[in-house]
Amino acid sequence: MLKLASSRALAVLGGIVLLLAGCGSSAAPAAPATLAFPNTLNLPTIAITDRVVNLSGQGGYQYAKLSLAVEFADTKAQFTKANGAALTKLQATFAADHQAAINAFNDIITTDVALQSPDRLQSPAGKEALRQELIKDFNARLAGPPPVVWVEFTDFVMQ
Repeated sequence: MLKLASSRALAVLGGIVLLLAGCGSSAAPAAPATLAFPNTLNLPTIAITDRVVNLSGQGGYQYAKLSLAVEFADTKAQFTKANGAALTKLQATFAADHQAAINAFNDIITTDVALQSPDRLQSPAGKEALRQELIKDFNARLAGPPPVVWVEFTDFVMQ
């Protein structure tokens, strides 16, 4: 029992020493942890809705109808702090300022989704692979920051 109490005291003391050693340090603060997705943070978002794309396949014409929420990094932390009317205004301004990106993203969606087979997109792994491909291709087309950090499929229907 005494050994356990000594170990706890030593751990607490070590933590205090590390904390005090960090005070007054000129080292840069640690980078924030990478965000996990999906999450519920308000981020700059562009909605792309009701896209219908023919799929690759052997069984005649098949298509996917999808809508996306393309989420960007909140580099100025404006969106994560906003809500209500202020958030609505920020989102509208962001979408208006990124019209060229919306046009490029529509082109990428047409190309990337058309290369997919219905069999691949039926599985969660296939949808996740498409999501990662879209994020990569969207970021490759952007003229500058902020980067795309996540794509949510808000609607996904195949026929």
